[in-house]
Amino acid sequence: MKARIDFRSILALVAILAVLLPILATDTPWPTEPRDYLAEHAEDETGAKNIVSAIYLGYRVFDTMGETIVLLVAVLGTIGILTKVESLVGDTQQTIGTVSAFSLSAEKRRSNRLRTHLLEVVTGKVGPIVLLFGFYVMLYGHLSPGGGFQGGVIIASGIVFLALGNQRGETSHLSNSEKLVHIETIAFLLLVIVSSSGLITGSPFFGNPLDHTAVPVGYIVVLNAVIGLKVGTSMGFLCIAMMGGTD
Repeated sequence: MKARIDFRSILALVAILAVLLPILATDTPWPTEPRDYLAEHAEDETGAKNIVSAIYLGYRVFDTMGETIVLLVAVLGTIGILTKVESLVGDTQQTIGTVSAFSLSAEKRRSNRLRTHLLEVVTGKVGPIVLLFGFYVMLYGHLSPGGGFQGGVIIASGIVFLALGNQRGETSHLSNSEKLVHIETIAFLLLVIVSSSGLITGSPFFGNPLDHTAVPVGYIVVLNAVIGLKVGTSMGFLCIAMMGGTD
């Protein structure tokens, strides 16, 4: 039996090699000047010991704003798609209104054989721990590896765990899709308010509104918290919305 040739895989491999070959074959040394500058001045100029936080909340903060807008558009697009598409579950129709129901009732267990009581128990117990760790990573991102985006993704995982671990036939507050959307919207508005608050006192956009010269450590913590809350609710909603209505 002749093996089938997957031309798409070959084309993808050729494209990857075309991108990597010039990088691997060149003798040009990696640029070290930006790295050395960040290592020497990042903490003094931004107040963050974690260089990653110094970059995405300092030197490239406008990119961070753009990424949060992308998440907002993704959530709005998901809502728009799910409100138009109806999936048949037995003899009933399921829309976004019931997409956040994660109870493992008997009829749902027949439609999704991968769900078990063990999954309910484990995720229900691990969920709060994951949420706590996510908030730690989010709030201490200026001191250690982490930040708003990293902590937000962990928080989203905790939200999904709590949704999967819901052993009662009702939707918890943290797994309710409508409430997650509301929290995500409020977090985005808070981000806009916090980022533009410095304009009132003469600071630049994303500047520290309290003091123009002091190291804005507290300001970075606030930005990390708002971004983490927005990312966590956005990703949590997307996961719950896409998982809740599937078999």
